[in-house]
Formats: sequence, C-alpha cells, structure tokens
Amino acid sequence: MPKDPLRETPVVQGSNFEDLLAYYRSRLLPLKISPPNPRAGFRWQSDFAAGPGVSVVRAAYSSGWSFGSDNDTENLNLCFLGTGGSELAIGSRTIEQTSSRLTVYAQPTLRRQTVFTRDGSLTGVTMRFEAGIVARLLVDMFEGAPLTSLNLTPAIDLSTHLGQTLQSIASALANGLRDEQVLLRSPKAMTLLTEAALRLILEEVPHRLSAKLQQQGGAIAPQQIKQAIDYMRAHLHLPLTMSDVAAAVGISSRSLQLGFRRHYETSPAYYLRHLRLDAVHSELSSPGNALPVSEVALKWGFAHMGRFAAQYRRTFGVAPSETAKRAGSPHILRPQP
Repeated sequence: MPKDPLRETPVVQGSNFEDLLAYYRSRLLPLKISPPNPRAGFRWQSDFAAGPGVSVVRAAYSSGWSFGSDNDTENLNLCFLGTGGSELAIGSRTIEQTSSRLTVYAQPTLRRQTVFTRDGSLTGVTMRFEAGIVARLLVDMFEGAPLTSLNLTPAIDLSTHLGQTLQSIASALANGLRDEQVLLRSPKAMTLLTEAALRLILEEVPHRLSAKLQQQGGAIAPQQIKQAIDYMRAHLHLPLTMSDVAAAVGISSRSLQLGFRRHYETSPAYYLRHLRLDAVHSELSSPGNALPVSEVALKWGFAHMGRFAAQYRRTFGVAPSETAKRAGSPHILRPQP
C-alpha cells in the first residue's frame, strides 16, 4: 500500500519544549508562543521538507500549546490533523479543526492556534506556500489583490470533492519533497503540482473575490487557443504554468480555462500533460535513448511513477517499459513502493 506522508510519523524527536523551539527557529517564521504546562511533561517529534516555494512541517506532540503569527509575510498555509484537535482564531473567525477537516489561511491572519491532544497525542501537517508564488497567481487572477484581503473560508470538509482533491495534491507534494526528493529533480512536475494546489484553493474555496471569477473570460477565439497550444509546444522543455501560457497569448488564465473547455472539452493543464506524455513517448521510442524510463518521466514532469505508468498505458495502450523495449532500450520503469 502506498505511503501517505501526511500520516507518517516524523523522524526528529526531543523531550523538552526548548529543543522544539530551537528546531523550528530556522525553519518557521516568527511565532508568538504560549508554552505547554511545564508540569505536564513534553515530548515531540517533527521533520521538515522544502522545495521551490513550498515547505512541509510534520509534527507530533504529547501535550498542547498555542502560538500565533508574528509576521506579515503573506504565505498561504494548509493544515491537516491526524490525531488530536486544534482551535484557530483566523481573522474574525474561530475554527475548530479535527482530523475530518483541513484549514486554509493567510499566515498574517492567524491570531492564535491552540493545539490539544486526545489520549496523549496530537499529530498534524502544515504545508506552506510562500508569498512570492502566491502573489504571482494573485496578479494573474485578481490584479494583485493581497492574499489577506480575500478572507478565505478557512475550514474545508475532507469528505467533499474539494477536500479530497486538496489532500491528494498535498500528499503528492509532500511525498515528492521527501525520501528520494523526486520533485526537486523535476521542476516541471513541481511547478504543475504547486500551481494546481493554489488554483484549486483560489478558484474553489469561497472568498471575497469569488464572484469576480464568474465575470472573467469572454468569448475566446479558436485562434487564441491555437496560439496557446503552439506556445506550450515551443516551451515544453520549461516548467510552464498556466499563467505563463495565458500571458503569452494576452488573455486571463480564467479565459484560457474556459477556452479549452469550449473548444477541446478539457483543461489547459490536462492538454499540457498530454503534450508531455507525447514527449515521453517520442523519447522512449527512440533507439538512441540511453535514459531509464523513470528518468525520462521525471525529465518531462512526471514525478509519481505509478500514476505516470497508468496515464501512459491509458494513452498509448502499452506500458512505458514496453515502448522502451520495442525501441531496443535496456532500461525499464523501476516500480515504486
């Protein structure tokens, strides 16, 4: 069964609160700390993984404590709980979080978060999207409105389609930044996953400017969509975002989405994925290819080998290793645990 990095036990541990703060000091933004009850005893486990614009902190505590933001950097945070509970004061709202809900918020809006254990345990994961990549998307979608001004609805039920999709993307990001760090070797995949998570949040989580999304995107000519496809093909070797493609054509990302839906009944990201699959197929079909299938997949933006192999088989009717074998390559796809 595949590992879920959002549920696994963190690897670094300590037996006092001061050690935890020392571990976090170089990894997290400044926090306003309220320490745990000194008579309760305190044990902790944590670890940290990071890539371009995204970081993941996993933690487990034996007793509760609380903290608040002490920085105005407009990072966007996603928080998942495995065990225990949490109360978050975000802007003017107070949110109770359990393992069945995730929370999403702009870092400066967190006034206070209190974590508490159940049966002596709390486990959780916080994924942070750095302000720079969030701001670039906000420029594209909302003319640069500050993240804090959106007033995002902070609680998302994990049983909903939105919650399940966000959890799946977050798990893929966390997994790709850990262990073999495949996302650090595939900028294309890193860019696509990061943008997918942020667009999903900004398009589907209700906020103050949600109505504006419905107003964007007038009639898009087929010629503009053809220009977008030509741009994708010409820049397939780069870690493209949909914002890049839309800007090259001179339309908004929302218009690009609607145009692909109207003319191709798909999304631009899905279309780009098929162009990348074609590139993998072409390279694996070449007798001169000297790379293993897994490295070719990473090169073109596919970080999860199991999902890549399934997508490849659906598209071309054979496993990628079979394509390489027919071309005379000795390399085959290395199965992933």
